[in-house]
Amino acid sequence: MLQAVVKSRAASTVAQKFLGATPFAAQQLRFIGGDKVPEFWGKPSSYTEGTQFLGTPKNHLDLIQKRPLSPDVIEIDGKSTHYQFPIGAISSIANRATGVALSVGFAGAGYFSLTGSLPSILNYVAGSWVIGFPLKFLVVYSLSYHYLGGLRHFIWDHYKIGNNADKDSLLELNVVEASSKAILAAPAAIAFICALL
Repeated sequence: MLQAVVKSRAASTVAQKFLGATPFAAQQLRFIGGDKVPEFWGKPSSYTEGTQFLGTPKNHLDLIQKRPLSPDVIEIDGKSTHYQFPIGAISSIANRATGVALSVGFAGAGYFSLTGSLPSILNYVAGSWVIGFPLKFLVVYSLSYHYLGGLRHFIWDHYKIGNNADKDSLLELNVVEASSKAILAAPAAIAFICALL
């Protein structure tokens, strides 16, 4: 929680002094890629004898600063990831994204409806194939995808999953991948047909 609030090294130093030099505060203020490690790490204090008896090297604070955190998800260039998202994760993220898009879209439609301009907007969209087809496709895709994704989660929540040792669960990797591919493809077909109407 504190990690999201404190974003710079200067702010981290101020926050450390403000919160006090407690191990809890120091752990909360450590960022990905390393940040200022408190001076008391591994050294004798009023509550510990330090870590010299473990063979801690004298430059252990410098070594901690250079150590990458695990898992290191982002490449050094800061643009690409080490790992490829599984299709189950992509379909889960897409389900949330379509939910947000539908919320924003319906709120906008509600606003235009309250102002009385929704009929003219709908007539304009219906009269233009260049705008109407993609817009209808996106609305129907979002609706059908979100509905099918929600239905899949409902089944996962209420279906007897079975014995994991038997590999007959709906949450087995191959089943999740197949259902994710189906949930990504079926709404596209439904949306294409509906957008042509």
